[in-house]
Amino acid sequence: MKPARQPSRLLKRLRLAAQLLLGLIKTPFYGNPFAPRGARTIRAWHAGACRALGIELVSHGQPAPGALYACNHISWLDIPVLGSQLEGARFLSKTEVRRWPLIGWLAARSGTLFLARGQGQQDANRWIADALRHGQGVVLFPEGTTTDGLGLRRFHARLLQAALDADAPVQPVAIRYLDADGRPNPRIAYIDDHSFGDTLQRIVAEDGLRAEIHFLPLIHPRDLSRSQIAAMAHAEVASALGMGGRQGMPLAPAESA
Repeated sequence: MKPARQPSRLLKRLRLAAQLLLGLIKTPFYGNPFAPRGARTIRAWHAGACRALGIELVSHGQPAPGALYACNHISWLDIPVLGSQLEGARFLSKTEVRRWPLIGWLAARSGTLFLARGQGQQDANRWIADALRHGQGVVLFPEGTTTDGLGLRRFHARLLQAALDADAPVQPVAIRYLDADGRPNPRIAYIDDHSFGDTLQRIVAEDGLRAEIHFLPLIHPRDLSRSQIAAMAHAEVASALGMGGRQGMPLAPAESA
């Protein structure tokens, strides 16, 4: 059987531009991003962005509504990939993203929580806890930065305090990108001094790119400290990624994970 024909780089760019335009057109009309209609519209838009870039999405497990999702972080691409699987969830982002042309506006309309550098920890936890109390899931990247996806940094515990404050479950989420041969693909990473455009060019150049998302067992925060929750979430994500729970251990190939 011949492999499926991959869209050209030009076609991917045109599809993505059309998807951004679609978001611009639809955004004023879907209303509350956390009401059923708005949540479905946003999820469908994220899924469309992934299709435009030729990304195959493979999901394992089910997301728990209203959880604090603790996920490893590789690229800005994590946002549409995770957004394609979640409804009514909020992302955390640095305030600089709010100023990105069009993308920043779309992120704000989808309910993104923007945190300034040096943002008071108490304020950030209060905002996240308030969202959780209203049944809105929140995506947190507790590594605090992006990586090349071949290792896993320590999970910082500070923002996990919000789950304790809201008595909301924490769901570890593991994400990784695989190339056409099923190997972990570090070319997707948004790291070092790479720009958004640099990363986009590399993503567009990839054929057979696959994103795997693992929604892992819930961690209920009662009788646990935030440090314990961070360690448990880290171990779950490391195990799902084939790292055996050891920080920084290289990822196993997809077929052996």
